[in-house]
Amino acid sequence: MSTKITTILIAALVTAIIVFMMCAFQVRFTETVVVTRLAEIHRVIPPEEAGLHFKWFWPIDELHRFDARLRSFETEFRQIGTKDQKTVILTAYATWRVADAERLLKSVGREDTVAGKIRDLLENRVSDVLRTHELSELVNIDPEKIRYAEIEQSVLEGIRGTALQQYGVEVVSVGIKRLGLPEIVTREVFTRMKEDRQRTIKQLTAEGEAEARKIRAEAEEISQKILARAEAYAKTLEGQADAEAAKYYRTFAENRRLSDFLKKLETVRRIFEAGQITLVMDANEFVPFDVLRDKSRASAATQPAAPAGEAAAGRAP
Repeated sequence: MSTKITTILIAALVTAIIVFMMCAFQVRFTETVVVTRLAEIHRVIPPEEAGLHFKWFWPIDELHRFDARLRSFETEFRQIGTKDQKTVILTAYATWRVADAERLLKSVGREDTVAGKIRDLLENRVSDVLRTHELSELVNIDPEKIRYAEIEQSVLEGIRGTALQQYGVEVVSVGIKRLGLPEIVTREVFTRMKEDRQRTIKQLTAEGEAEARKIRAEAEEISQKILARAEAYAKTLEGQADAEAAKYYRTFAENRRLSDFLKKLETVRRIFEAGQITLVMDANEFVPFDVLRDKSRASAATQPAAPAGEAAAGRAP
């Protein structure tokens, strides 16, 4: 009897475990789970309600899991025409996430399918937008003429509403990842860029020459003012010097011997300051060294005369 009861308890426990495993399920914080009952949507469990949940066993209830994280994809290289009839080759990218899992399940059913739908929307929208922009807005040496941000914003606004309403997908951002040009377009672009550079060079050269002329004119005007002030100041100094010299001229005119004497002294000073000079001459006869002779005579005249006795003694043998 006890063996039969034990068997029944074990069977009941195993059955309970199996039922629990069939009815219990876990929702991760990175996914949204849609529970359908008899092919009809029963409830939607968002990432905020992650944890252990329960359902009826299959085939009554069925789980549909959708990744709620941000994902991205890029398109393949495509040739697209611009407004000015130029051809570019580019790839675009988009980042997206599931915003309405219930709508996604009703519209397309699977995530891999909705990714293809969004890719088609992106490619078509990029083609439409580029047809309204010229090549110079994509490739230009002037950064202010580039319109990438405007183009990308226009593409995003064109597919965001459609993706959310039809597929329950939120497109977060789009952009142009790589841009290429055919060979013929590349030559045209380089030619235009060269012409733009030449125009810039000419403009900068003209501006530089105009600025140089302005600087030269200002410098010439300033130099003329400085020269005029210097000449006026020089004339003032010259007048003051003439007035001061006139005083000495009057003094020299009153005493001509003093004037000649001072000039001779000045000449001797200049000769000796010129360097080492050896002179062999009669100082008594050579002007201006006759000053030395006059000075010697003046010194002898100023010395006191010796007494007669001493002079006589001096002459004695």
